[in-house]
Amino acid sequence: MAADYTTLARFCLEDIRHVKEHLQKTHYISEFGGDYEIRYTLFLAALIDGKTRSEEADFINAVIRIMGWSSMHESLLKNKIEKQPGYQLEDLKLATEHAGLGRVVFRCACAMAAVCGEESKDKKILIDNLHEQLFRSKSELGRQAKQERAALYKQGKLKELTNASFVSLPESAISAEKDTGPKTVDECMAELDALVGLSEVKEEIKLLMSFLDIQKKRKEASLSQANMSLHMVFTGNPGTGKTTVARLVAQLYRALGFLGKGHLVETDRSKLVGQYIGHTEAKTTDVIDEALDGILFIDEAYSLNKGSENDFGQEVIDTLVKRMEDDRDRFVLIVAGYEQEMEGFINANPGLRSRFNTFIKFANYDASELLAIFEILCKSNDYTIDKSTQEKLERVFKKKIEELTTGFGNGRFVRNLFEQILRNQAFRLSRISRDLSKNDLMEIKPVDIVVDD
Repeated sequence: MAADYTTLARFCLEDIRHVKEHLQKTHYISEFGGDYEIRYTLFLAALIDGKTRSEEADFINAVIRIMGWSSMHESLLKNKIEKQPGYQLEDLKLATEHAGLGRVVFRCACAMAAVCGEESKDKKILIDNLHEQLFRSKSELGRQAKQERAALYKQGKLKELTNASFVSLPESAISAEKDTGPKTVDECMAELDALVGLSEVKEEIKLLMSFLDIQKKRKEASLSQANMSLHMVFTGNPGTGKTTVARLVAQLYRALGFLGKGHLVETDRSKLVGQYIGHTEAKTTDVIDEALDGILFIDEAYSLNKGSENDFGQEVIDTLVKRMEDDRDRFVLIVAGYEQEMEGFINANPGLRSRFNTFIKFANYDASELLAIFEILCKSNDYTIDKSTQEKLERVFKKKIEELTTGFGNGRFVRNLFEQILRNQAFRLSRISRDLSKNDLMEIKPVDIVVDD
């Protein structure tokens, strides 16, 4: 039976890596963002109708192995669930907002019932309420979730469980948020203003959007418009918000009527360069076609012309140059990477240079901005810090900036530090013999901040 539980756990978690990557890029969520909500749902479903059964424990352990979780929080979580007067599904904030994570959480809850081969009354009520919480504004995903639930119970005790038994999660659902329709220009600009730092970037985007708005008004007034390319070059170190801003630019272009869908397709060299003659053009064409009516975002684009003489990267560039002109009204290309390398990349092809009019530089964050990102991570993950912890963090950030080297991770460095601190906090809490309060579980103290030289 152990293999069956592992198969089921893999099905439930098959999209989790992509979901978490999306959350990290768009919500400043740490690597552990969403893990608590999955674990909470698992234990809640196991405990809702009494003591955890052996089948449920085996399934939980399979999930823990796949996720690479420590068992340190198990007793803390059980204690919290058993003490609360009723379950609070509104605590599943990320899963409710983010459709991909919602699907993972719902699958886990349904699986906890399926491993016992039956659905108890308490579990049925819990899963019905969970479905309402997660999918009330997402009718199509809700319908698919019901199909998966039925398929799980049909499998009984999972004697012949395979992934083919279930409805596959569509790629679009991995990054789907609440379906509230296209955003307005004002909503997009408010999101841009809310980003930490990036003052020069924000100013450049506002200038560009003002220009495009006037061009739109000139068109409506039957006046001629400037024939300006919308393709862009973003330069800067990792973790400075390039992907986040690219996604907002896509939504702004849609709001202004320059793009039909306003979606963002992220890619890199590995998804564009083929292995044999003719393969590269086909791969690149497929990726561009996916980005039509939206933005194609290529990170570390200079890697396309860093290969050997027989490398197919140049074929990607040639295909891009042609489509940038042929489909200039259907898609926008944004290329990104380190400033010096991107300069070499753009100058390597005269046709490429002529098609980019907008160059935006993303500066490194200063210490106060890095602290602000850390505080966002804390708020998003239900942690708190006091003034003494803030002061120690700011000292850490200032020291790191003084040691700056090319490739400094900026926001990524903060996320990695946050995750390290959470591990330190968990270790500290595990050594406390008394019952832990909610404040204990939330508070990060200066002693938790241990940074390697």
